Amino acid sequence: MPAEAARVVVSERTLSPLARAQRARRIGTTFGRVYLGIKANQLLEARVRPHDMRERWSRFNRRSAESIYEAAVDLRGLILKGCQFMGSRSDVLPREYVEVLSKLQDRVPPKAFPVVRRVVEGELGRRVEEVFESFSERPIAAASLAQVHEARLRGGERVAVKVQYPEVATLVQSDLANLRVFFRAIGVIERNFDLIPLIDELGAYVPRELDFVNEAANAETAARQFAGRDDVRVPRIHHEFTTRRLLVMEFIDGIRISDTERLLAAGVDVHRVVQTLVEAYCEQVLVHGFFHADPHPGNLLVEPDGPRLVMLDFGLSKDLPEGFREAVVRVAVAMLRDDAEGLATALHDMGFETKSGEREALRDAARFFLDFAARFRDRPYVDPRVFETLNDEIPDLVRRNPIVRIPGHVVLLGRVLGLLSGISRTLGSRVDLLRTLMPYALGQHRPAPSA
Repeated sequence: MPAEAARVVVSERTLSPLARAQRARRIGTTFGRVYLGIKANQLLEARVRPHDMRERWSRFNRRSAESIYEAAVDLRGLILKGCQFMGSRSDVLPREYVEVLSKLQDRVPPKAFPVVRRVVEGELGRRVEEVFESFSERPIAAASLAQVHEARLRGGERVAVKVQYPEVATLVQSDLANLRVFFRAIGVIERNFDLIPLIDELGAYVPRELDFVNEAANAETAARQFAGRDDVRVPRIHHEFTTRRLLVMEFIDGIRISDTERLLAAGVDVHRVVQTLVEAYCEQVLVHGFFHADPHPGNLLVEPDGPRLVMLDFGLSKDLPEGFREAVVRVAVAMLRDDAEGLATALHDMGFETKSGEREALRDAARFFLDFAARFRDRPYVDPRVFETLNDEIPDLVRRNPIVRIPGHVVLLGRVLGLLSGISRTLGSRVDLLRTLMPYALGQHRPAPSA
């Protein structure tokens, strides 16, 4: 079906039954064709083994990525959000997917300004000119759920205004229903893969990103936590102009963290930037128990003077359960001791479950991770390519005895690790992860007092 015919037009308030059916069809055909293509290439590779198989995979991956990109831009909503995440995974996904889908991070076709004006004025109950001296009609960034405009408040202060797309809440609910149906169908074919928990996670977390009052509160929590650091910054919130669909905050100039060329031209030590980023996450997770769960490159800037890390978009943030740091210590100790039984117990206590329900299955998983860790234990830093190898080997483990329940906070942390490893690889950094993490895990790090 031509892309033009597949375009779905939605109203600003609701989706008609026809629009829902069109979205469901587009999602099913796009991802279904990719899935079937993967299975066909796998069969060809195993049975025929053509000499040009690498080139075949490359062509297929690029065509698939372009098809997914078109669907994400047309459909927006949850599909676009998920594809943005895929585009940041240079440590896991084939190069062709990253090159195509990474363009979704901040180059999403924006909504027209009249639509933006209606949202802003509807949320504030006033005309744009009554609140802002100036308001750029062209956004500085457009993402899956909202777009950001530069403006100046009455009085001259420069601000960033985040405006939620009017129909996005309806799109998210529609996409969740469509993906649930699609993943159930995949589960019938691939019986060892239960993808419904992923949809449950999306259903739990994405709606939180639609509440900008919640995002503002999360940003202020993070700002208080980093108040004692001069190398991490969070924009100040203007609460008087912030609502569920509108967020007004301090404007901060910076270089996108993945723009290596500009960072180097500005004299920025990129290894120091990655070290700061890793330390910031160690502090969030292991000291404060609250972390920014969406650190894709579009949400991280670098101010060259310092350099200083700027963290944006706290819509997806997570409080960790009581005792999480202690659980991390138990996992670390078990891995250092090469103790499969201890690691299996720690994973069980954290909420991991396998399809068989037997403890031996968790011990198998523990042995897998211990064997994997042993191969890299003597390296002075964690090479991001380690995650590529891990990604290649985990499917075999899952097929043997699937882990069907992973605690939600661990899922988010895994996503964060994937994003951070992708950033680290992009910048070519060699941070000593173990040396950085251990003082935080053992409670030996004490954050500077808040200002």
